Amino acid sequence: MSASDLLGEHPRHDQKAYRLGHRPLGRGGQAEVYPAEHKSTGALVALKRRRSWNVEAVARMQREIEFGQLLMGDDHIMPVLDFGLKHDWFVMPLAQGNAEDARLSLLEDGALTALVTAICSALEAAHGKGWLHRDLKPANLLLVDGRWTVADWGLGRRPRGDTTFTGRTKTGEFLGSEGFAAPEQATDAHEATACADLYSLGQIIGWARTGRTPKHGAPLVPDEEPWRSIVIAATQMKPDARPQTAREFLEIMNARIRRA
Repeated sequence: MSASDLLGEHPRHDQKAYRLGHRPLGRGGQAEVYPAEHKSTGALVALKRRRSWNVEAVARMQREIEFGQLLMGDDHIMPVLDFGLKHDWFVMPLAQGNAEDARLSLLEDGALTALVTAICSALEAAHGKGWLHRDLKPANLLLVDGRWTVADWGLGRRPRGDTTFTGRTKTGEFLGSEGFAAPEQATDAHEATACADLYSLGQIIGWARTGRTPKHGAPLVPDEEPWRSIVIAATQMKPDARPQTAREFLEIMNARIRRA
C-alpha cells in the first residue's frame, strides 16, 4: 500500500478523525508531533500540530502542507496525507526513525550511499519544481517503510515569483540550522540556489562519517576517500564552485566511489 492510500477514501480535514498518543514524538518552539491512529482505518500515522499562531509559524506549516501535497507520489519526499484548513495541523506517515538514530549504520559505505541517493532523488524532484529545502539536517531525514524521505519543508522557498511575502526572509538574517546551512543562508537566504541544499548534503555526509557536529562556514571533511573528495566538492564556500544540481552531485559521488 502506498503512503497516499493509508487513509483510504474517508473524509479529510477533521482532526477528530485521529486518536493521538499520550506523549509527543518530538516538540519544538512552534509545533509538536504525536503518534496517532486514524480511527476509521486503524492506520498508524504521525500528526504534527502547530503550537503558535505567530505569522512565521503559520507560514511555515502552510509551506510544509503545500509541498507535501505537491509531490505526494515521490518515494523520497514525506507526503502530507491530511491537514487542517487553517494550517494548524497535518498528518504524515509514521516514521521508524531518522538519520540521527541511524548514524552508526551510516559508517557503512553502502548505507550512506543509499541515504545520499535518496536525498538527491528528493532534491531533484523539489528543485525541478523550483523549491528549495534550506534546512537539510539529519533530524529531517526520516525512514518510512525502509525508504529514506526528506521531511520538514517549513523553511523551504517556493519557486521564484510564487513566494507569498518576499520580505519575510530578510537580508542579513540567518535561516536554517547552524553548521548544516550553507554560508550564504546567513547573508541572503532568499537568494540561495539549489547548491545551498547540496552544501547541506555535504555537511550531512561529514557528520555521518566523523560523528562531529558541523560549525557554520566550516566544512566537516572526513579523512577517508571517497567521502573526503565528495564533501570537499559540495562544501566550497563560493556557491558557483559547488555541484549545481542534485544529478551532478550524484554523478560526482558515483564517480568517486568507482575510483576508490
